[in-house]
Amino acid sequence: MILLAQSAGGAGWGTFIEPWEFHPALTHFPIALLLGGVALDLYAWWRGSLTLLPTVRGLLIAGVLTGILAALTGFLAFFTVPAHTEEAHRLMYWHLGVQSAALVVFAWSAWAMRRGPVAVPLAARLVGWVATVLLIVGSGLGGYIVYHGGAGVEPALLNHELREGLGH
Repeated sequence: MILLAQSAGGAGWGTFIEPWEFHPALTHFPIALLLGGVALDLYAWWRGSLTLLPTVRGLLIAGVLTGILAALTGFLAFFTVPAHTEEAHRLMYWHLGVQSAALVVFAWSAWAMRRGPVAVPLAARLVGWVATVLLIVGSGLGGYIVYHGGAGVEPALLNHELREGLGH
């Protein structure tokens, strides 16, 4: 076995890390940062604390920036991922759309919170909650694409019946 789960038997491109593997390696950062920002904002709102708002904004901005990086690597994965089911391919478009919407909505929410240590507008907070739902749904779709659709699973690792059943 070669580092980073590459097969010594020649499966894959034979490189250190396959192009489609960058996306799953980076997706956890924006999810954690954005959800952490929303959770901290809820806590700050509940406590009436304005001192936590710069940290909330920082988490949201870092989440959006790492989300852009994850989106770019997702675009790369879309074109390089090995065989997967037709359903997984169809769901990739939904995953792309929902995650893009979540990223745009989070970016707006972070922008709306830009005014220093003052109260966050309720609209920005509500939009952040909507973005959270979008992020969770889009991330769930991504997991389904991998675990049920075989996207990113090296075809040579699958048995013959599964490998022949993967249609895309």
